[in-house]
Amino acid sequence: MGGFHIGDAIIQLIFLLLTLAPIVLIVIGFVYLTRMIKRAEKRSEARLKMDNENAKFQEEQIRTINDLNKRLTNIERMLKDVD
Repeated sequence: MGGFHIGDAIIQLIFLLLTLAPIVLIVIGFVYLTRMIKRAEKRSEARLKMDNENAKFQEEQIRTINDLNKRLTNIERMLKDVD
């Protein structure tokens, strides 16, 4: 008897899904990997920005320390001259 059997349609649908599953998994994996890379880039950019800010702050501290050392040296000279 030729006709439409629901069982045949279900089996064909299952085989179609099994055939498409690897492609879908590859696409999902690619999307996930892309998102992970973007997050890592954002984190590294934020880390670089913080490092640059820290470097600038350290340079300011060094300048301040050098200035204080110069002042202290001048004060010591003045005290020696007074003695």
